[in-house]
Amino acid sequence: MTTEPAGAVPRVALYARQSVEEDQGITQQIIDCEEDAHRRGWPVLAKYIDNDTSGTTERGPKTDWHKMLRAFDDGQFDILIVTETSRLTRNLTDVLDVTPPRRAMRVIVIRQGIDTAVDDFQLKLLVLVAENEVKLKAQRDARYARERRVAGHPSPGKAPHGYRWVAAANRDQIGTRYVIDEDEAQDVRVIFNEFLAGAPLGQIARDLNTAGRSTRKGARWRTPTIRRILMNPLYSALLAPSQGSQPHDLAAIDLAACTPGAWEALIERGHLVAARDKLVGVKPNHQGTARKWLLSGLAICFVCRQPVRSARGMTHPTPRKDGSGTAPGQRYHTYRCVNGHIMRRGEIIDEFISEVCIARLSKPDTLDLLASKPDAVDVRVLHAQRIALLGRRKSVLKLIASGSATEEDAEEALDDLNHQLRAVDTEIARAVTSDPLAELVGVADARAWWHDEERTLARRRAVVETLMTVVIHPVGAGKRITTLAAAADTVEINWKRSAT
Repeated sequence: MTTEPAGAVPRVALYARQSVEEDQGITQQIIDCEEDAHRRGWPVLAKYIDNDTSGTTERGPKTDWHKMLRAFDDGQFDILIVTETSRLTRNLTDVLDVTPPRRAMRVIVIRQGIDTAVDDFQLKLLVLVAENEVKLKAQRDARYARERRVAGHPSPGKAPHGYRWVAAANRDQIGTRYVIDEDEAQDVRVIFNEFLAGAPLGQIARDLNTAGRSTRKGARWRTPTIRRILMNPLYSALLAPSQGSQPHDLAAIDLAACTPGAWEALIERGHLVAARDKLVGVKPNHQGTARKWLLSGLAICFVCRQPVRSARGMTHPTPRKDGSGTAPGQRYHTYRCVNGHIMRRGEIIDEFISEVCIARLSKPDTLDLLASKPDAVDVRVLHAQRIALLGRRKSVLKLIASGSATEEDAEEALDDLNHQLRAVDTEIARAVTSDPLAELVGVADARAWWHDEERTLARRRAVVETLMTVVIHPVGAGKRITTLAAAADTVEINWKRSAT
């Protein structure tokens, strides 16, 4: 053990650790260590803190544990004070890092009265006991996790956006852990509805941000966040199987292997399947796919037939006649051909196309505009097939569990059943994917629907893209189009569906 020269003041460092992120616990540990050092008349030179850090697994090079070991090796302190052995570590390997022959660090544990300058046996013994308790706790937790999963309850932690976690004291008779948060659930429903109607992820994020919606932490919506929600089986009350020590990957979850959850589904299973079917295996898009204007990327140039882009124009006022100078320039929204053939003011064109859509959707034959799906199927029949396949799959698994069949014997049957389940899921996804015009069935006032504040730009763009191709003509330099009648003469509409 290290010994200090007579009369020398020991150089002291403090170490505090806990497995959960809670500042109060760390603060109390530091206060207790400082009081002990002060009582001994020792100055504290350094404090090392690992918050939200497990004491049972290896602590990486970025932790304060490693910084503390390097500081001791560099001779920066002589004595380390901790409150309890469990705060130092729950792993005997870590104790060997601070005791001879690796390091002759003097460790003082306040509450257990340990000073390794006298004897380090008790420190090793208590950590060994703690390590064994961790193993027993892991076994109990694993058994509890199996029982919890059978009952359909999620693991403790933060509930996904759209749900609230229910504390144990407030749970109902079946122990429900998730309840729907209606305010947040509104965001989740919008995300699924817009995506299944054809809106890009970036557009959905932009529309939510424009509407003043935010994530639970108050952050702006982003494409990766939207994608995670669309991929998460929890929204259909499904518990995903454990992925072990591998990084959690929503795309790797097999819905057929999920178990029913004991909480209310926020999204129909078919809609979840449809969303995942469109996203799995597809590289996530960046935020730039979002659009700010109705026709950007949809309308095409009359000359080169290429999609137009939105841009900002600038007015260049001439000097006033009264000699008071020139009015300030103003920016305005335009549609611009990427090849330079046209640059038109966008507001009047957007207004004109909106009026055309409203007029068309106001006609009594709006229902005829809905695209008929080839080989239409009854979703109820598909769900019945799926339930039957799951029943057969469960029977095979019971045979394996009872020893009546080996895994090798049942492997081919399970592979075939899983293949059939995936095929049925794909059919369900195709059947429930929304037609952008489906929401308009039964709408009495198309104008009110179009201008409703809850109507997203993505939904209006989807209607335009479904009904027509807009062709913007050049009008000549200096000519301004300011009326709907003038816009009608310079904007061509090619209908895609039976529309007049």
